[in-house]
Amino acid sequence: MNGQNMNSRARTRALCLSIAIALGTICGMTLLLQASVSPVAEAASISVGLVTDIGGPDDLSFNWLSYQGLLRAQSQLGITPRVYTSTSEADYGPNLQQCVADGNDVCISVGFLTAGAILNAAATYAQTEFAIVDYAWSSYPPNLRGMVFASDEVGYLAGTLAARMSQSDILGSVGGMQIPPVDSFIYGYRNGARCANPNVTVVVSYTDDFGNPDLGAQAAQGLLAQGADVIFAVAGPTGYGAVLTATQSGAWGIGVDVDYYDLVFMSGAVPGSNKLLTSAMKRVDNAVFDTIADVVSGTFTSGTVVYDLAADGVGLAPFHETDPFIPQTARDELARVRQSIISNTLDVNGPCQTRVYLPAIMKNK
Repeated sequence: MNGQNMNSRARTRALCLSIAIALGTICGMTLLLQASVSPVAEAASISVGLVTDIGGPDDLSFNWLSYQGLLRAQSQLGITPRVYTSTSEADYGPNLQQCVADGNDVCISVGFLTAGAILNAAATYAQTEFAIVDYAWSSYPPNLRGMVFASDEVGYLAGTLAARMSQSDILGSVGGMQIPPVDSFIYGYRNGARCANPNVTVVVSYTDDFGNPDLGAQAAQGLLAQGADVIFAVAGPTGYGAVLTATQSGAWGIGVDVDYYDLVFMSGAVPGSNKLLTSAMKRVDNAVFDTIADVVSGTFTSGTVVYDLAADGVGLAPFHETDPFIPQTARDELARVRQSIISNTLDVNGPCQTRVYLPAIMKNK
């Protein structure tokens, strides 16, 4: 009996020790798991509301690009996304109010038309962060960010390409209105073209309208009559008509803001897609993603944030169907100019970059 009792006690001690070890292992594993998942849990607690401009996330405009940035933040940062679709300008204010009421940590609105509504919302709801795509103020409340883009830099690249592709040395541009957001693109385009080819003439036609494709078509016809064989449109839907007319008349076309191959030419389904050189894009998707990342990391700041070539905030769209027609010399020039802009050795608003040729040094044999 004593031996049996001793064996029983030994077995009991061994069992208790095993349980203790197991519990210790489980606790340790729990701590490790908590440590490993804490960043994800923190990111998952962040919710982001996107208030669209008129239209929705599928319209292939800034709304669509902003939505792509939101989806990437959901995939890579673990945030909870919410979309508030505006069908008219009257929806901006109520959508922003609902965004706050739903408990989102940041509310992002798309486009300059939402500027008044989001400024009022930021002043009213001080505990919520706000950001706007493609608009800036001279002063800000402490919870509002304006995301703007270095359109002169990508305009310069578009002008460089246009000058290299032109046979007539006459380039055209259609502007919606003579205002800074439009002229930033056009002046960059003009400077890039002239620096790539001093013999180039750039003719600009302003329509004073952003929503009339027929008017854009008329402006393009006028530029074609003057000999322009490349037309760059910075005029919203008015520009759609300009680029369609240019390409369907046999000239090259260049879009703006978003990739016109998808938006205007329906991925090649619309005639003229084979003459669309590229589009001078604002990478709204990257700006939205970066702003959300700042909220997640706790580094969000108010004020104007400029997204340039160095930040991948602007850039030329793919050449698509025109890719076989772009000579290597033009590609090399674009790469050189892009790198010079990023490295601050080229001022897109200043004089043309000078090339320095070092004399060859002859060595005695």
